[in-house]
Amino acid sequence: AGVCSTGGNATYPAQLQLMLDAAHGPGAYSVTNLGACGSTMLKGGDSPYWERPQFDAFVNATWDVVIVMLGTNDAKDPGDGGPDNWQHDCGGASHTTLDGCQYASDYADMIALTRTLGRDAQTPPRVFANAPPPLMMSGAIGANQTVINSVYPQLVPLIAAANGVAEIDVFGGMGGVADWADEYPDECTLDSTLASCAWWCDEQSCDQCHPNDDGYVQLAKTVMAGLEL
Repeated sequence: AGVCSTGGNATYPAQLQLMLDAAHGPGAYSVTNLGACGSTMLKGGDSPYWERPQFDAFVNATWDVVIVMLGTNDAKDPGDGGPDNWQHDCGGASHTTLDGCQYASDYADMIALTRTLGRDAQTPPRVFANAPPPLMMSGAIGANQTVINSVYPQLVPLIAAANGVAEIDVFGGMGGVADWADEYPDECTLDSTLASCAWWCDEQSCDQCHPNDDGYVQLAKTVMAGLEL
């Protein structure tokens, strides 16, 4: 949705449009931003994407390519000061599983629905599943940092493989690393030495979850490379 951007062409979908225009010429691709602030993949979450106006716009159109990146708000839990969204039913950092994982089940439903939204029955959209960007501080927005930084980077590729769709490593592209607990500071600040902190914290904004304008450019670059268009 572009939270913490300066708006206009600063959101990641708008930046992706500019990059596609530069690579393929204006009019070759048209990017639609259907991001919904605070929404969850989980149908039982506190603000399901399935019930947002952006979902209605999604299902009432046809698509050639669909990029799915929901999960940050699903990782909210009471232990981190958030709503009771994440039920810790997908295993942990050392054993991530699809078995009994409601997030994976709802994600599979989203992929199945998306496949019905192509130009015709013989031309389903290309679907890309993205693990969300890293969370730079424990408890930021009420989300569990381990779920976002350790579980999703393993879980989303499993979901993509099980449902036969491609996966774009947004987590890694935005500076996510397996040993984040040792490598990351407690939070990003203006003087952080971690290079990727600059995508979250500068004079524009210093949010630990939502990128700044530079971060959205990096996000768009990561998605652009993953699309291989």
